[in-house]
Amino acid sequence: MIEALSRHEAEYRRRFGGTPAKLHVLDRLLACRTGALGGHLLVCHDCGYRKPVYSSCDNRHCPQCGGARTAKWLEDRAERMLDVPHFQAVFTLPSELRAVAQRNPRIVYPMMARAGAGVLADLAEQRLDARLGISSVLHTWASNLTLHPHWHCLVTAGGLSLDGQRWVETRTDFLFPVKVIGRMYRGRVLQALIEAHQQGALELGDEADTFDRTLRQVARRHRQWGVYVEAPGDRPVLHALKYLARYVNRVAITDRRMIGVTDTHVGFRARDADSDGKQRDLWLEGAEFVRRFLLHVLPKNMRRVRHYGLYAPGNASLRLAAARALLPDPPPPGQLSGLQTEAILSRCERDIALLDWHSRTCPRCGGQLRTEPVHHTPALGRHGNARGPP
Repeated sequence: MIEALSRHEAEYRRRFGGTPAKLHVLDRLLACRTGALGGHLLVCHDCGYRKPVYSSCDNRHCPQCGGARTAKWLEDRAERMLDVPHFQAVFTLPSELRAVAQRNPRIVYPMMARAGAGVLADLAEQRLDARLGISSVLHTWASNLTLHPHWHCLVTAGGLSLDGQRWVETRTDFLFPVKVIGRMYRGRVLQALIEAHQQGALELGDEADTFDRTLRQVARRHRQWGVYVEAPGDRPVLHALKYLARYVNRVAITDRRMIGVTDTHVGFRARDADSDGKQRDLWLEGAEFVRRFLLHVLPKNMRRVRHYGLYAPGNASLRLAAARALLPDPPPPGQLSGLQTEAILSRCERDIALLDWHSRTCPRCGGQLRTEPVHHTPALGRHGNARGPP
């Protein structure tokens, strides 16, 4: 995938220009694990063997750097998850509003998360007299790399009663009516968009003249909002957590889906909406491939993961602990930690971790490998800015 970006980024810059933020991310990805970011040498003083190990860009949009962060997130979240079944809920934005989301990601994406979590929390208070635990992760792409914003949520099957005295169980095959969730979610997102527009906070561009008409259209089409809830079945909590973890540091496309890169086009596998989700080969012009990939670069410091209810950071020490103590069979502390995270790491990251920290034996003579620093001057980005932290 990095090869596709490298071969076609010049044409992308010529045709589309790109914003400074997206060009900065592109520079970081192309410099990842190259001499541009420095690194260190593994040196054998017995035979003179030298092996350079280059630094990672550590950008959250990099396909080469996500595995280790995902593994760490999985370990941390396992300490806080309640050992109860979890529903999986998805909240989507209609296609007519995606251009607005593309221009206003700092407003629209958090708005979607708050609306979805707020609906679930309010229904839990009204129907269960309880507080749920909700963890959500933003996913912005479709299989063909077009913009398709939606939030994946894990929702506890049950919650802590509002008085904090008991654990309220729910059925594991039904949470709330999906139509009710969808209608409430639609209403809250539309109301939030209207208020943001009235305050002049939205950048609409070409959609300014048709924005009001678009809102009226999507208000009448509840099915296009794509609210989906999946029952947990008999799957344990760690299964659901690992499913969510895949999206935490995931990027729009990885090498597993790539099928070819030429001087003019990039090919990859994508699901075909017209053939029951079966995969097909899709070839895009190189510059268009880069443009679609960069559609999913999030603004700096914008959170991709958000927690609500019992899983909100402010509830971790009190309500979450109370809920865990009230479970029918509370697990001993630490039972959900210590996950096997090796499978989550990308092969490249496993190799580098192995080379850096575990295998200190020289492959040529069997001697001891030692680390020596490499002094370097940070390279300049192609749009003239020094490469720095993402």
